[in-house]
Amino acid sequence: MEPAAVNVGAAALSGTATAEGSGRHIVWIASALVAITRWPALSRTLWDWDEALFALAVRDYDVRLYHPQPPGFPLFIALAKAMVKLVPFHDEFHALQAIVFVASLFVFPAAYFLARELGASFFVAFGSALVLAFMPNVWFYGGTAFSDVPSLVLSLFACALLLRGRRDTRALLAGAIVLGIAAGFRPQNLLIGLVPFVLGVVHSKRRIAAVLLLAIILIASYGGAAIASGGWSSYRDALREHEHYIRTTDSFLAPIRPSLIKVADDFFLRPFRAPAINIVLALLALIALARRRAHVLLALAIFGPFAIFAWLYLDFHSTSRFSIAYMPLIAIFAAEGIDALRRFRAIALAALIALLIVWTWPALTIVHRTISPPIAALQFAPNALIDDRLGAHAAYLRRESNPNARVIVREGRGAVTFARDRARLAGIARDRYFEVSVAPR
Repeated sequence: MEPAAVNVGAAALSGTATAEGSGRHIVWIASALVAITRWPALSRTLWDWDEALFALAVRDYDVRLYHPQPPGFPLFIALAKAMVKLVPFHDEFHALQAIVFVASLFVFPAAYFLARELGASFFVAFGSALVLAFMPNVWFYGGTAFSDVPSLVLSLFACALLLRGRRDTRALLAGAIVLGIAAGFRPQNLLIGLVPFVLGVVHSKRRIAAVLLLAIILIASYGGAAIASGGWSSYRDALREHEHYIRTTDSFLAPIRPSLIKVADDFFLRPFRAPAINIVLALLALIALARRRAHVLLALAIFGPFAIFAWLYLDFHSTSRFSIAYMPLIAIFAAEGIDALRRFRAIALAALIALLIVWTWPALTIVHRTISPPIAALQFAPNALIDDRLGAHAAYLRRESNPNARVIVREGRGAVTFARDRARLAGIARDRYFEVSVAPR
């Protein structure tokens, strides 16, 4: 099914299918084919600590307890809570995962929509959407319980609608609503949507209505998070504590963090560890920047600020996930660079998509078919002493740490080790919980 998507793109982008109607059909077909490829990315169980925190938040929301971590991702959790009540999901993890999976189905059309509103040609819009959909991190995290992919899709639609709002008032108001919802999923989307929002409101007589719509959704979202977390004072203290942790541990101000120069490649050149892909994308980005097309520069203005913020403040060990927010910029660079190849551009695009698929596929099969090491170990030894680094996983499984137990469940190798192959996965997922063991105390 993946080659089918590539073949559609290659045939359609040879330069002959430029009529509006034909192009629309191609986009619909490609959207359906790409959507099918999202299923193999669905992970069998949760794996990461933050996934466990999200699942615990669906069960009992309280930002003070890091259920989830501040600022609380209120609309993401609220939607999962609603789904748990309305749909008989097996557990909180699968409710979250269902939201992420549905969002992943719209990565391609959302990216195409934005690229067209940026002013990109059909080839660049189609190609960038296809590249984004098969980026290793976007594809992989589209099967997890993280909020990054739903946040990505919402931000893409919000930016596209706001840009269309320069000439359509209804689109501007819809864009303000979607941006508010996107920020309710992840507040970083306000930074991403800033340029499109400004461009939209300065060209509209309904700018006050757009501002009010955005403000109402933000106040309701994070006001609700505060109320559910013991009130504004408690919520503010949790935010302050978390901000202090970020500043002193993850940001460029932290004494333990490498210099900005040393971590620049993590954020800008190799957010995922796939050397062949990273080199190709870097070369295509240079070509795209050299062409200095208006849509490329506008995309840089939209996504560049968050990329810089991430470089300055976020954990460089998790760049694969954090960079999802600005992967659309990398995808536009790639498609624009390929467009410079003219007659060979369809072949080049197909080759790049094939490279992305071949490199990423082995990692997806592991998480799709196997139980994660933390869950496997905790199920194997339900009455063990549990190391604090597995506390969130244990709480999700409702496992109590037994101080009198003769064995301990901990991260790392031991007498009985549950492990996942690092070969490709370590290039996408954070390097944690690949080995979890049950060992004598």
